[in-house]
Amino acid sequence: MPSAPFVIVNPTAGGGRARRVLAWLRERLDARPEARLEVTRRAGDAERWAADAAVDGYDRVVAVGGDGTIQEVINGLVDGGPTASLGIVPVGGGNDLARSLGLPRDAGECWSLAVGARERTIDLALARDRRGRERWFSSAGGIGYDALVAHALSRHAGWRRSRAGYLVTALAELWRFTNRHVEVTIDGRTEARTIMLMAISNGAYYGGGMRISPTAEVDDGLLDLCVVGDLSRFAAIRQIPNLYRGTHVNHPAVEIVRARHVVVDGGADTLVHLDGETFGHLPLEVELRPARLVVAAPAALPSATS
Repeated sequence: MPSAPFVIVNPTAGGGRARRVLAWLRERLDARPEARLEVTRRAGDAERWAADAAVDGYDRVVAVGGDGTIQEVINGLVDGGPTASLGIVPVGGGNDLARSLGLPRDAGECWSLAVGARERTIDLALARDRRGRERWFSSAGGIGYDALVAHALSRHAGWRRSRAGYLVTALAELWRFTNRHVEVTIDGRTEARTIMLMAISNGAYYGGGMRISPTAEVDDGLLDLCVVGDLSRFAAIRQIPNLYRGTHVNHPAVEIVRARHVVVDGGADTLVHLDGETFGHLPLEVELRPARLVVAAPAALPSATS
């Protein structure tokens, strides 16, 4: 069991759900005076605290929030120097890494895991933009239509960050989107494609439970690319239920490719997201870094086909 957890809470995650567990968390930390709890007030707080945690003697950083909070914490943890392990209490709107790790839905059970002794080592993906700016992500990055949806969601809060809000925003943005011409280099092989979207996945889930790359596993040393080709708007709408089942991969316009290194170039107005957080525009480079982070999680990861 970690000797000293550092707990970071994003109170706005999950439409304020994280704020409602604060008193509950403080009760559990009363008996652990060596622990530290901080509540974020602005973007960047979680990343900064996570970067300092191991240096300050904390061996576990517990992220209480959603995938955006987890991304900040991960980027702080792997920023060099001593590295603490990651615990997760998923109270956000998406919780996609938690799904890929097979974490329970109950917050109390997640807390016990987050501060417990069981750990897994997972891969991370490192993204790089035109200017050389780098960002780690754990679930999936996206190019094209899904990045447009993520960009729209970044301007909203409350229920619009829930699964229902995601679907409402996705449908609204669909009528504004046109498919994109891109050049994709996958492990050194380059080809031109017309795509609706491309998800570059480390885990199986994104968008609040969509099984975008249903066979992806967070510890297999590979990225799974879900490439949705030149699909019409009406065909895309018909595929929405299949995204949650993972059966969209049976559509002839959908292709799953496994890789370690991906470069995508195209129109400078083509948006990019990482774990639902905006990351500018193309071009984008992503490489998989195996076994990069230790996470408190169940003893066995769930099967991607279950």
